[in-house]
Amino acid sequence: MLYRFYVYNEQVLLPTVAETEEGFYVDTKPVEMFPAVEVDEWKTHLYKRLTSRNEIIPTPQASDSGHSVLLDALHIEKWSVFEKRAIMYTVHAVGRYLRVFRTGKGPDGMWEAANTSERIFDSRAPWSFITDALAEDALSQPEAHPVKVGGLMVIRKS
Repeated sequence: MLYRFYVYNEQVLLPTVAETEEGFYVDTKPVEMFPAVEVDEWKTHLYKRLTSRNEIIPTPQASDSGHSVLLDALHIEKWSVFEKRAIMYTVHAVGRYLRVFRTGKGPDGMWEAANTSERIFDSRAPWSFITDALAEDALSQPEAHPVKVGGLMVIRKS
């Protein structure tokens, strides 16, 4: 099992993640979007996604790989615009462990493998516990909150 979700610009994006016949995973439609502040709502949907099996789909042709269901859902044209304001969580069940990766960012704001964090859970951990841990972490990230803009500058008259 592998699942990905994203936090972007105060929203939580829950795509459908399918496994191709060749064994790799792709984000597909539908993509559910929730305001990050509606925690109970998106946690319920995240729990359902995490406890479901990945659907097996035909492997996309090379010509099909030019678009992203995430960018389409957000009406964004460039991946770089998305990536600078987003983080990605990958949840991967492997044997006795459940591994959770959160993308890290480089100095340019783009995702960087060297700064990715990993958290490991025992495969016997309840999914509700894992969902709560993911929600707590997601809400602690700046992407879940409004961009802070500096206040007014006051200049004293001479």
